[in-house]
Amino acid sequence: MIISGLAYGVGDFVDTDVMSPGRYEPYEGPDQLARIALVDYPAETPFVDPDTGTSPFKVIFAGTEFGCGSSRETAPQALHYAGARVVIAKSFGNIFFRNCVNMGLLLPVVIDHGFDESITGAPVRVDVSRRVVTCADRQMEFADLGALQGIVDGGGLTPYTLDRVRAGQGRRVR
Repeated sequence: MIISGLAYGVGDFVDTDVMSPGRYEPYEGPDQLARIALVDYPAETPFVDPDTGTSPFKVIFAGTEFGCGSSRETAPQALHYAGARVVIAKSFGNIFFRNCVNMGLLLPVVIDHGFDESITGAPVRVDVSRRVVTCADRQMEFADLGALQGIVDGGGLTPYTLDRVRAGQGRRVR
């Protein structure tokens, strides 16, 4: 699988309340979540057009602890519904990372990439099968994601597990 598009750069400690602010609750569904994705992130270039709920950015490059804060499950949903497919960070908040994988919405990749917000708008290509990210004339390899890749590709933990059980590869639950 290859994911291509534009990069979006954010800094350290971007918390889940910035990704899907609670002041918009109750959320009315995917369209509203897309329109508010990263709306509170203080950037020169907004991540999403709040009128259309679309973003030209497919890959987010983040600093440390991307997704820290509360266990707001709507955070990865908002980013996904707006168009993001991969988040590359120096580190992730644990709950955000698990929500990305469990819901199968975003591929979280850990790389100490060295980019900052100035990377916004640069073309980026993520070759998931080769585990290579190409951006700003740099190629970076990332670790084999093992089962995490299968879970994200399978649409989340529940569909992935059910498929494995149906195929006789998992323990049957009684």
